[in-house]
Amino acid sequence: MSKQSSRGAEWNTLRAVILDRDHHQCAYCGGEADTVDHIIPKNNGGEDVASNLVACCRRCNGLKSDKPLIRMNYYNRAWLSRL
Repeated sequence: MSKQSSRGAEWNTLRAVILDRDHHQCAYCGGEADTVDHIIPKNNGGEDVASNLVACCRRCNGLKSDKPLIRMNYYNRAWLSRL
């Protein structure tokens, strides 16, 4: 498996923890999250750690792709109120 890969039992466990932590709510649109997203993309040095992961729906994950969060042109207003 490549160094960039996010697969295996350890990843599946971390993914489940993040989805539970974020109550299966997408950090970007507030919809139902079914995956997780790296805030700092792995190809930009981001790691598979809880502090760099958020629950995310597939649509938003695809829109964000490998862009850093700061470059996104949309956000979940409810999420910002928790900061």
